[in-house]
This record gives sequence, structure tokens and C-alpha cells, in this order.
Amino acid sequence: MSFALLASPQAEMLSVFVAAGVLLVGIPTAGIYRDASAHSPRPLAWTAAMAIAAAVVPLLGALGVWMLYTSVEVGR
Repeated sequence: MSFALLASPQAEMLSVFVAAGVLLVGIPTAGIYRDASAHSPRPLAWTAAMAIAAAVVPLLGALGVWMLYTSVEVGR
């Protein structure tokens, strides 16, 4: 196996996309699931909403869902 493949521009872009996906989608989705499991009767609905919103509108979608979640579920 050649290590030149690992140093290729395609491999670098793939690693950047994976890191961005984890930071912008994975972490907020895992966070809302963890919190919704403790406070909400429907954690999977909040998790799905967060995953979709974070993927479609990276920063603002996650913030919007999180604010909506805290106003609806945590305020009970």
C-alpha cells in the first residue's frame, strides 16, 4: 500500500469534510439526544430535528433547534 494515497488532495478534503460533519452535525445531535433523553418523552423526534437542521443550515439550524427545545421541553 502506498502512503502517497493518504497524502493526496482528495484524502485531505475527505478528512476536512468528516471533521466538519462531526463538529457541525454530530456533536449538536449527540448533545440534544443526551439532554432530551433526560427531559423529554420524545427524544428521537428532537434528535432527528437537530440532525436535519444542523445538516441543512449548519450553525443557525442547530442553535434554532436548541433554543426551541429549551423553550418547549426544559421549561416544563
